[in-house]
Amino acid sequence: MKWRTWRMAVVLMLIISLAVCGCGRKQEPQETPGFTEFQTKTESVKETEAKTDKEKESTKETEKPEEKETDRETQEQTEQEAETLPSMAESAQMETVPPSEPEAEPSTQPQTEPTQPQTAPPTQPPTQPPTQPQTQPPTQPQTQPPGPSVPVSGSRMIAIDPGHQARAWNELEPIGPGASVMKPKTSSGTQGCVTGIAESQLNLTVALKLRDALQARGYQVYMVRTSQDVQLSNKDRADMAYASGAEIFIRIHANGSADPAMNGVLTMAPSAGNPYVAHLAAASNALSASIVNHIAANTGQRNIGVLATDDMSGINWSQIPVTIVEMGYMSNPDEDRALNTPSFQDKMVQGICSGVDEYFASH
Repeated sequence: MKWRTWRMAVVLMLIISLAVCGCGRKQEPQETPGFTEFQTKTESVKETEAKTDKEKESTKETEKPEEKETDRETQEQTEQEAETLPSMAESAQMETVPPSEPEAEPSTQPQTEPTQPQTAPPTQPPTQPPTQPQTQPPTQPQTQPPGPSVPVSGSRMIAIDPGHQARAWNELEPIGPGASVMKPKTSSGTQGCVTGIAESQLNLTVALKLRDALQARGYQVYMVRTSQDVQLSNKDRADMAYASGAEIFIRIHANGSADPAMNGVLTMAPSAGNPYVAHLAAASNALSASIVNHIAANTGQRNIGVLATDDMSGINWSQIPVTIVEMGYMSNPDEDRALNTPSFQDKMVQGICSGVDEYFASH
C-alpha cells in the first residue's frame, strides 16, 4: 500500500508538473535500476491509469472554465438584456407617443417658429384692407361739383385779365409774333363821362366779381392782376394766361366813342385770316358769341355782337382761345352810370358765366 501510495504521489507530481508547464508532451518513463520487466509492465499499466485519471481531471478542469465562460456569457447577456430593456421601453414609449419627438429634439425651433406667426399676421392684414376702402370712396365725392348750381367740373381753368392799369406803359411792342406794326405796351384806357371812374378801375371791379362767380360755379380762375399798381404789357398778360394752364382767356374792357349816343355790348375775336392766331379764330369766335349773347340777355343792353379784329395785341399774342369783352360805352352817360352800379355789374357777371358754361358744354 505504501508503494502504491508513493506511486500515486509520483503520478500526481507528474500531472501537476505537466499542468504547470502547459506542455502537452508525453514524458517517456525512465528506467530505474533494479526493476524487473513485470515492474515495468505494472508501471506502464499504472501510468496508463494515471494518464486516464489525468485526462479526466484535465477534462474536468477544461469543462470548468468553459462552464465559467458560459456563466460569464449568460451573465453578460442578462446584463445587456437588463440594459436594453429600459432603452427598448423608452423607444417603445417614443414610438407610441409622437408629440414627445418634436418637443425633445428641436429645442431651437419653438424659439424661431413663434417669430413667423407673430410677424406674418400683423403685416398682411393691415396692408390689404386699408387700401381699397380709403382710395376709392373719398376721391369721387371730392371731384364732383358741390351742387346742381355748378354745371361744369372744377377741373377747367379760366384766365381773367382786367384790362389796362393805373399808369399807362407807352413803350412800344409788336402787335403780334413777328409783326412790324408796333403799339404801346399798355394804354391808359377811357374814363366815365359822368362818374369819372377810370376804365382800369371799372375793369378790375367787374373782374374780381367775375372771379368769385366762376369759382362759385366750380371753375378754377387765374387772375392776371388783382391790383391797379402793376406794369404789364399786353404780351405779358397773354403769356401769363397761357403759363397758368388756363383753357380760355377773358379780357375785361369798357368802350368809348366820340359819339355820346353810342351804346351797347360787344365782344372781340380774331378773324379767320388773322396772321398770328388764325388757328384760334373758330374757338375764340364761339366763346365771344356765347358771352355777348348772355350778357345782352341779362342786362337788356343792345347786342352789337362779335367784332373780328386783327390789330389787338392782347389777342394776337394769345396761345389759347381769347375774347375781349367790351361791357359798354363809358362815353354814354346812361351806360356809364349803369356800368358803375353793383346790381348791373352782377347781371353782367352772370351773363359772362352763362356764356362760359355754354362754350364749355361744346368744347
